[in-house]
Amino acid sequence: MKIAFHTFGCKVNLVETENLKEKANLEGFKYTDSIEESDVIVVNSCAVTDNAEKKSLHYLKKLKQKFPEKKIVLTGCLAEMKKDLIKDADILVTNIAKDEIFKYIKENKHQLTPINELDYYKESFPNAIVDKTRGFLKIQDGCDAFCSYCIIPNLRGKPRSKSEEIIIREFSQLVDKGFKEIVLVGIHIGKYGIDTNTDLKKLLKKLIQIDGNFRIRLSSLELNEIDQEMIEIILNSDKICKHLHIPLQGSTNKILKLMNRHYTFEKFASTVEYLKSRNEFLTIGTDVITGFPGETEEDFTIGYDNLLKLPISYMHVFPFSERKGTKASILPDKVSNEIKKKRSGMLRDLSESKRFNSAKRLFGTVQKVLAEKDNRALTDNYFEVCINEEIQANSFLNVKIIGVSMDGTLIGRSI
Repeated sequence: MKIAFHTFGCKVNLVETENLKEKANLEGFKYTDSIEESDVIVVNSCAVTDNAEKKSLHYLKKLKQKFPEKKIVLTGCLAEMKKDLIKDADILVTNIAKDEIFKYIKENKHQLTPINELDYYKESFPNAIVDKTRGFLKIQDGCDAFCSYCIIPNLRGKPRSKSEEIIIREFSQLVDKGFKEIVLVGIHIGKYGIDTNTDLKKLLKKLIQIDGNFRIRLSSLELNEIDQEMIEIILNSDKICKHLHIPLQGSTNKILKLMNRHYTFEKFASTVEYLKSRNEFLTIGTDVITGFPGETEEDFTIGYDNLLKLPISYMHVFPFSERKGTKASILPDKVSNEIKKKRSGMLRDLSESKRFNSAKRLFGTVQKVLAEKDNRALTDNYFEVCINEEIQANSFLNVKIIGVSMDGTLIGRSI
């Protein structure tokens, strides 16, 4: 029986799908990347925003109409949230049993147990390989931050950590296979170890001691998880990428409080400024939500000015998306879609400007990069480099930055 997969959403979903592809053959299925040739289609869905939910639902409906003879299996966060409502899937498997999805396909039955009943990390996924140069290693799942806009704690459950022993073994396997960059991913990696009497700092100290020619990239860290010890680990190790993604979400104290974010904008700014003072080439990115309920024109103007002054390199901008069951969904003073679209556009333009200006600072410098396919490479601090000569993929090399494109892509020459 041939099986195909389609993935929506975050890097965790991507890694989980890759794990399922690896596992398919062991379970008696034959993986194919062709939807048309498959007998079974697994959709690993996302529901973090209204738009993500609509995309997953639309894709399901399209599949059912085009391939009525195929077995369509829905898993992921949409299956968790809409398990009683979805009509365009033959089998629903919630996140608690995603790693056992082949069992339910064979038995032709649903698994609808909610994720909040799981209080430990399930270890049954094999290790994922996402591309030829970068390995993605999932170290934890779940979140209990309960930001007022976010439905993820309800869909992914409480924080659960993979054991250090297994992470170190899987990490070493990726290094032995020749992967030069390993990305640590999870729903909330800063919560790593909260349930197993350890933490991310202890894990990083052990990982950087592993022999091999590799670098570690952290997917995302919350502000309150970046203490002085974490800063020293990141800045003082040549095996940890000088790139931090620190979600801000609200750019004024009023909105941060409504979001239940537990810090002030001033605290965020002072941490970013301190990090940049320690390493001027450290890339810091962030997430920003605009059009949150109660965000007035004055709030947006103040927030825009705050972001303009903030020494970050890029922003992922999201218009506020109401999720039923969150505290933000019942807040008054909703912002219209038209205004959200306008504000999002302004912030995305600002992000493009920041990325270009950050890239310009690298002009004339020598950067150690990881070569990828098509003569492109990635710097330690997360800038793409186009190299106008043949380079060997999956190798580190030093390049001199001789140009900068308007989109922030660097042009390099190997030296």
